[in-house]
Amino acid sequence: MPDENWKGCPVAVSGATGFLGFHVCRLLIASGANVTALVRASSETSRLLAMGVQCSIAPLDEPRLLVDACRGREFLFHLAGAVDFNNDWQLCRKVNVQGTAHILKAANEAGVRRMIHASSIVAIGASKKPVRFDESSPWNLAGKNVPYVSTKREAEEHVLASRGKTEVVVVNPASIVGPDDFSESEFGVMCKRFWKGRIPLVFGGGNNFVDVRDVASGLLLAARLGTPGQRYILGGTNLSYTSFYSELARYSARSIPRFRIPTGLARIAAKIGDQFSRKQRKRPLLTSAQARLLGLFFYYDCAKSISKLGYQSRPLAETLRDAHAFWMGRSVAA
Repeated sequence: MPDENWKGCPVAVSGATGFLGFHVCRLLIASGANVTALVRASSETSRLLAMGVQCSIAPLDEPRLLVDACRGREFLFHLAGAVDFNNDWQLCRKVNVQGTAHILKAANEAGVRRMIHASSIVAIGASKKPVRFDESSPWNLAGKNVPYVSTKREAEEHVLASRGKTEVVVVNPASIVGPDDFSESEFGVMCKRFWKGRIPLVFGGGNNFVDVRDVASGLLLAARLGTPGQRYILGGTNLSYTSFYSELARYSARSIPRFRIPTGLARIAAKIGDQFSRKQRKRPLLTSAQARLLGLFFYYDCAKSISKLGYQSRPLAETLRDAHAFWMGRSVAA
């Protein structure tokens, strides 16, 4: 829902061309904010421009351009990040760690009052059992040696340790799904592949699935009501992957996969898939980095965000209905 408190407010958004960024910009514009997207020169910005977002060339590796783009902005939503599960440490460190350090420094130099940093639930932790973690849970995923996971945690630790003039609030979104996924997010593509009959296997473990529109609303709430130096989980429904596939099946004639692959075998298959995807230049069904996270439960408790921010999440059925309508209305290969 639009929030009149944002009317006329000068806001900068990094990662605006991504799935979450697009929805955050749309909500800010609907609320009357003056929005500037920090983009790369090669970014596709037509949808942002059409909704009234100003676009400023300010890549994460160009500190001076970041300062110029952030100057005069009261809020900065830092949503840009490398969501990469291909064991690319260099990319993840450059974007998630160094890029975050650059933009935080730029925000301080430019006089931004508050930065809202979009981290991830992977920076909270996970369990071998279906128990729920919260913001106080000890992080336990370093041993998995997954570039995306480790660098998101490192970036979060960096911003929380900041003592600059710019206030920092951290949000930890769960696995985001929903409509208008033009950038083809990880879990959006998974849903699409299921509905097109291209997921033959089911894995153990589970995840927390949340509507992108609810996360966008949660980010705006955190910007206004969050306590500096605090983190807030923005999640939705905790489900095993088997149960999640059952929910996906409600919106198509597809049945859920019956073959559950052992974790060890999945890791071997993932290494083969890595090589095949590199040759074909396609996103693999499972990477070796993702295989190291198989069997874990990414279950979370959002009580803090609900009580402190007034955060709410909609029923998963509504999310998947709208996501199905979006994906099945597009002629995009899996």
